[in-house]
Amino acid sequence: MRLLFNTGPDPMVLEVNARRLGIDLSKIDFVVISHAHGDHTGGLRLLALIKPGMMVYIPPDGSLVNYVRSLGLKPIQVNDTIDVSRGIYVVKPLYGPPVEEALAIKTGRGLVILVGCSHPGVVNIAGQAVNDIGVKPYIVLGGFHMGGAPPQEIEKVASQLVEMGVEKIYPLHCSGDNVRSYLANHYKDNYGRGGVGLEIVIQE
Repeated sequence: MRLLFNTGPDPMVLEVNARRLGIDLSKIDFVVISHAHGDHTGGLRLLALIKPGMMVYIPPDGSLVNYVRSLGLKPIQVNDTIDVSRGIYVVKPLYGPPVEEALAIKTGRGLVILVGCSHPGVVNIAGQAVNDIGVKPYIVLGGFHMGGAPPQEIEKVASQLVEMGVEKIYPLHCSGDNVRSYLANHYKDNYGRGGVGLEIVIQE
C-alpha cells in the first residue's frame, strides 16, 4: 500500500521532488489531505492527470470537496477516525480553523502521527489519535504552526508531547525555527531534524 499525505503547493514541485526521490506517482494508491490550504493541495492537479478517479481522503469542507471533484478525483470525507488500510488511520478532523485531519501509522513502537499544519494544536491532534486508536505515540512529524508562538507556549507543547510518550518530534513546514531551537536545546534526544527527502526507518 502506497499513499501520499498532502501534495505540496504546485504540480511541478511534486513532480520534481518525486523524480529526485525515485518515487513513481502512478503507484500511489490514495491521497490524504490534511486541510484545504493551497500549499497542501496544489499537487492534486498532477495526480489527477496521472491517476484519474483516485480516492482522496479529506476533512468535511465543502470547498475542498468541490475542488477535488472538479479535478476528476474521488473525494472521501472523513468525520471520525477510520482505518484506511492495515494499521493506517486517518485521524478524526478537529477544528482550528480550518478543520484539519491527520494520518497515523501503527508500528511496533507506537503511532507515527503525521500532521499538516496543526491548526487545531499538535497536542490535540496527537491526543485524538491516541484516544481513538488506543496505541501510544512514538513519532509526531509535520507542521506545528508555531512560527510566532511565545516561548512559554513552545515549552508547554514540547513538554506535553514528551509526557504523552512521544519519543521523536520532527517539527517541519510551518513549525518555526524557535520550536526547532527549543527542542534541540532542551529535548535533544527527542528532537528530529528533517525536510524534503527525509526517510525514517523504524526498527521494531
